[in-house]
Amino acid sequence: MKTILFVDDEIQILKALKRLFHSCPYEVLFAESANEALELFAEKTIDLIMTDIRMPDMDGFELLRIIKKKYPLTLRVTLSGYTDSKNIFKALEDNLAKLYVFKPWDNKELTNTIDQLFEVEALLNNKHLLNLINNITDLPTVPNLYHEICDLIEADASIDHISKKIEKDQSIATKILRVANSAFYGAKTGNITQAIMYIGLTNVKNIVLSNSVFNDFGKHKNLHLSLWEHVNITNKLMNAIYPRLLGKKVPNVFASAGLLHDVGRVIVLNYFLEEHDKMVQLVKEDPTKCITELENELIGTNHQLIGGYLLKWWEIPHPIVEVAMFHHDPLNLAVINKELVAVVHLANYYSWEILHDDVFKEQLEEGVFERLGITHEDLKVIVDEIANESRQF
Repeated sequence: MKTILFVDDEIQILKALKRLFHSCPYEVLFAESANEALELFAEKTIDLIMTDIRMPDMDGFELLRIIKKKYPLTLRVTLSGYTDSKNIFKALEDNLAKLYVFKPWDNKELTNTIDQLFEVEALLNNKHLLNLINNITDLPTVPNLYHEICDLIEADASIDHISKKIEKDQSIATKILRVANSAFYGAKTGNITQAIMYIGLTNVKNIVLSNSVFNDFGKHKNLHLSLWEHVNITNKLMNAIYPRLLGKKVPNVFASAGLLHDVGRVIVLNYFLEEHDKMVQLVKEDPTKCITELENELIGTNHQLIGGYLLKWWEIPHPIVEVAMFHHDPLNLAVINKELVAVVHLANYYSWEILHDDVFKEQLEEGVFERLGITHEDLKVIVDEIANESRQF
């Protein structure tokens, strides 16, 4: 039985949670302070902690920081009011929390979120997937620059300090400037500090991470460059769909989700190239087949699950893990951040269309148009614009 711990200094909040979870299939514990929570952690294994941010004596940030260090296998979620939104996103940016829930919550949504979190954990702990991952002896690790930037952010280092660190790697600096000067941000700058201020530190971290994986890892350079082009276009589409079709800005914490959604393909290319080539040939011979189904047949798992595992291992926020796991299956009931996954599904599909690649395009899930409340015609305008922009480079 899974164990959940709720932490909040407001007694009424804990009483409401007790009523909600009194007959759930989990062992549920409650703590009125961070110190009380740590005492419970010392006594038993906690699978998930959901904590408020603003608490006296020790706040939620410090509590999550201790949990992350001492109990890294525990799922960490924040439960705070809308007025704490900046603090909540900071918890995600600092890798202290994997997910957030706002107060006041919807009872059904809250219980579903917890069920879905555990369902995703079960998928990523599948025995066959774990055996496959464990047999890969040199699985890519997070680059040192990523760790260094994370440490600087957590230490509240200045943008200038972070810029100097990034400027030492010209490949990364060039990509950050390219993103900042894209049509989405329109920074029009050659200054790294200004570029970082435009795109945000979370995007900087994810550019560092994706650049390392897609460009520097592995022997098959041309295939990796093609993948980098695909994820870059996917990210551009995602960031254009949000403001222009959904009327909102994608939160900075998720603004690089498109860059990381296909990270599992890198593993397939590097460790299962023979199976990969066979799958490509089979799709060319029979276009009704799709790569993901063939991966399940020939490898025993697929690039979505591999990508989800890798991002979880790298301590990436849960919504981006979901993007990797479900970008070909956006209506899956296990998805929590339905909007983000639906948008990346569309962006992924039309990115391959822009690149004229029918092998990896797979099937378009029409239901996402209804979920997002957009039309094919509206989306086509954006796709055509980004296709024209991509041809200019």
